[in-house]
Parts: sequence; structure tokens; C-alpha cells
Amino acid sequence: MKKEVQLNKAKWLVEPGCVVLVTSGTMQKPNVMTFSWQTPVNNSDPCLILLAISHVRYSYELIKQNNELVINIPGEELLEQTNYVGCVTGSPARDALRRGIDKFKESGLTPVAAGMVEPPLIEECAGHLECRVVEMFEMESHDLLICEVVRALAEEDFFDGRWIPEKFHTLHYLTGNKYGLMTRTLEARGKE
Repeated sequence: MKKEVQLNKAKWLVEPGCVVLVTSGTMQKPNVMTFSWQTPVNNSDPCLILLAISHVRYSYELIKQNNELVINIPGEELLEQTNYVGCVTGSPARDALRRGIDKFKESGLTPVAAGMVEPPLIEECAGHLECRVVEMFEMESHDLLICEVVRALAEEDFFDGRWIPEKFHTLHYLTGNKYGLMTRTLEARGKE
């Protein structure tokens, strides 16, 4: 069962820079894209997350239609699905060999209705940040999206105000099809 997460703690769902799956579109026509360029930029009210997205991504077209998205946090068990949805496009207009792919169907991921935004959550993910895009900054190759978190959920067995790496292993993108895992908590002793 997932529990509500206080919005002032929501940034800890995406720290420390884990790979996320961003859903866009609607329940009737959803899309999902793998992201590793994201970071919290404000942890008070409102919680804000910055995403960097290429101008040419189909997901970006969908996000601009309703200015909403969901940041979903996959774990180690979703490695293959996470890599797959980052390698193909859902766009009907691009890539003649892999165009118009229903990434949910092909990856085996399950879209479920979100509580406050149109794009769906991914049922198999352990955490979700429902977001509204509040500002966009145009850059040369990628645009920066400032996303306000309006609702946050996490599996209560894996999250106690922070991810518990001994129970849930977030993915961390390295390069190509290589990922790292966060598997344990370390505590600094500080100066003695």
C-alpha cells in the first residue's frame, strides 16, 4: 500500500539523483520516457523539481499539451523496462523502425489513474510525484522544466522520509545500458 508523503519531504523521493520514468499524455493515450536529468530545486512549499528534456522528444510534445507529468521511481526489478522505454519512441512521426510504439504495452508497465493530474502513474513503481509544469526555460538542445509537485506517494515499506536502500534499490544511470544501484545506508561519524 502506498502512503501520502508530505510535500515538504517529496524531494527525497528523487534524491540522490535516481533514474525516473516520466509519464505524459493522458490515461487514454499515455507515454513514458526514462529520465536521469532531474533534481529538486526547492524543498519547501511548493516542492519543485527541475527536469531537462530534449526539444525533439515526443514526451515533450505531450507535456506541453497539458503542462502535467508524473515522475515515477522504478527500482532494480524494473531495470529492463526502464532501459527499454528510454531506447524507443512513442511518437508516430519519428524513427521508421520503432515509431508509434505503445511503450506501456511493449514494456509490460501498467498505467493507473493519478489523483491530481491527467498523465498516469506506473503501478509497478515504488514512488510517484504528480507534477504541474510552472515554468519552462528554453535552451539550445534541451529545455528546463520547473515542475511543482502537487501530490507525492511512496511504498510505505520502502520509504520512511527517505528511501531505505536496504529494502528498495533505486537505479542510477551510468552510460549506455549500464546502471548502478543504491543498496545501503552509510552514516558519517562527523568530527570527533
